[in-house]
Amino acid sequence: MPSSKIIKPGRYDYDLTVEFPSTYIPEHTPPAFRIADACETTRRRYVNGQFDLSAPVDHELLRQHFVNQACEDVDPAIVTVTRFELTPVTA
Repeated sequence: MPSSKIIKPGRYDYDLTVEFPSTYIPEHTPPAFRIADACETTRRRYVNGQFDLSAPVDHELLRQHFVNQACEDVDPAIVTVTRFELTPVTA
């Protein structure tokens, strides 16, 4: 869906995947060796669920709402959305 699309009211399933850079330190690494053993990695978070939308809303605004919920502990400037899908629920 294009980001400028307006989402109509209704019930939707959503599927969100985000990525952000992080530093991995192996478990049980002694404090003196943590910096030497640390390595850069990319963390991913997967979120899905269902929601009811009572008023029309911009696709980009809705996507950002779910990203903010999933990554409230991460700087938004480093978060990349790799997937955001909305599927209308018909039954």
